[in-house]
Amino acid sequence: MGQQIAKPSEPAAVIEEKQASPLSGRERRRNTRVKLDINLKLSIYQWEQEGSFSGQNIDGTLFDLSESGLQITTAAPLAPDMFIVIHFPQEAELPPITARVIRIETDGDKFRYGCMLSGLPPYVRIKLEKYIEEHIAYTL
Repeated sequence: MGQQIAKPSEPAAVIEEKQASPLSGRERRRNTRVKLDINLKLSIYQWEQEGSFSGQNIDGTLFDLSESGLQITTAAPLAPDMFIVIHFPQEAELPPITARVIRIETDGDKFRYGCMLSGLPPYVRIKLEKYIEEHIAYTL
């Protein structure tokens, strides 16, 4: 009684995380997140009239990262459901990744955004998984 039964589609790590989750149900993450503190460039695109758009680059900091999402902080206000392109530092060897802002919190004079990764091609997903594995091993 009280044991978690594995579903064929669920990896063991997900089951272990579910068992460790508090009973409150507040932890909704399915993938392990690795805490980071990496400076990033973010490309923000806003729609204008006649179907055109304009973009700008802003500075941000990567707070944590998983296979399905990330948290960033920046001084710039963004809107929910806005798509952003995350440009990692060159040493990360990760291509730019598109994410959608799904949660916004204020943190003093900065904003913290929870973002869901969007439309990752398989080769990018593999690179991202490898990057996360390396950084989990590094932090242990």
